[in-house]
Amino acid sequence: MSDHRRTPALGSLRVFVAAARSQSVTGAAAALHLTHGAVSHQLRQLQEHLGIALFERHGRGLRLTTHGAAYAEELARAFADIDQATERLLASRVYRRLRVSCMPSFAARWLLPRLGNFIALHPECDVEVQSSARLADIKGGEADVALRFGHGRYPGLNCRLLMKDWYYPVCSPDFHRRHELESPAQLITLPLLRSPDEHWQPWFRAAGLVIDEPQRGATFDDSSLMLMAAASGQGVALARHTLAVDDLANGRLLRLFTTIIESPLAYYFLSRPADEEQPAVVSFRDWLFQEAAAYSPPAGEAMAATDQGA
Repeated sequence: MSDHRRTPALGSLRVFVAAARSQSVTGAAAALHLTHGAVSHQLRQLQEHLGIALFERHGRGLRLTTHGAAYAEELARAFADIDQATERLLASRVYRRLRVSCMPSFAARWLLPRLGNFIALHPECDVEVQSSARLADIKGGEADVALRFGHGRYPGLNCRLLMKDWYYPVCSPDFHRRHELESPAQLITLPLLRSPDEHWQPWFRAAGLVIDEPQRGATFDDSSLMLMAAASGQGVALARHTLAVDDLANGRLLRLFTTIIESPLAYYFLSRPADEEQPAVVSFRDWLFQEAAAYSPPAGEAMAATDQGA
């Protein structure tokens, strides 16, 4: 077994090869972008470490000794092998594009704030997030994987339950102070922000209120926009926990009351059976489920399921 303690530092060996090639300290310094003194110092240390003279003075330049010439030739071949091995390694890198289809609100509120972690862990994956209102056709090849909020019935696709969701009312801290909200019954007199994806009546029932579904007031076709309106003090929104959890944590939104309802819909991860073991799909799926495992339901009362859809 070789004694690695006898092997000189790689940097000093590169200096030696450069000096051997140029037959001068000045030439080596220019080639390696070092100072003349730094090159001289490393050459002196190398010869002292080895205990063998590698150069001898020849006029204003250097001349290799017999030992130095043989050593320089072998080192030059070794460095060439290292350079070629590095080039082969870099050329073997495979950058994989992963097209992820999901709902705009979920992309903006849950996926994107966390996606940087995945990109840092998997720089070989070029992620393309597709979040238009028109959901991509996975079976038709328009995306590689998808996140859907539904009942889990997606024929012809591999479907895995990612996480459930819950609803509760939210408003801005300023709105709460202005209206001194203490009871769900007060909501009758307040502006209720609405979305086709979040119906109020199931929550009213769970809170013990006999109130019809609101028919007037601001309506938003995107749940994320509705939460932005709530955060700006425009009214009370019925929030999906996945979409509101970060705003609650940073204080932009305030949860009202303790009543929550569980949605009958859940988030599902979809992929084509043929792509189930594709490296990019596996990496993204494993990361996504780890993120979802850290997500927990809100504390509250009356965990009642609803019949609303999204």
